[in-house]
Amino acid sequence: WWPIVTPITTITFCAALQYYNWVDYLQPFGATLSIQALGFGKWVAAYTSWWWWSNYPPNFVMPATLIPSALVLDIVLLLTRNWTLTAVLGAWMYAALFYPSNRHIFAYSHTPMVVDGALLS
Repeated sequence: WWPIVTPITTITFCAALQYYNWVDYLQPFGATLSIQALGFGKWVAAYTSWWWWSNYPPNFVMPATLIPSALVLDIVLLLTRNWTLTAVLGAWMYAALFYPSNRHIFAYSHTPMVVDGALLS
């Protein structure tokens, strides 16, 4: 459920800050700012909850990378200057780029390996 739920829940924060920045300041970088703030909060939570509290390695709880998706959402707003096209095209590209931009997290699990003489894929 992670590749499905994360873009749906994070785009709400992007849309809120993007609306505020666009209407008040005509600056199309609200989605990128909100994703960077959410990413910083996720890293703080990962380190304080997992590493400091339970000595669990942080590389096993790495947060998702959403910055390329947020950049595309902001670029769609900048180029179209239309809320409807941004909502339709930008939101679709935001969700579609989520898994490819996080491919490095799962890349190690897509390689076959031998465990106790059996080939696991």
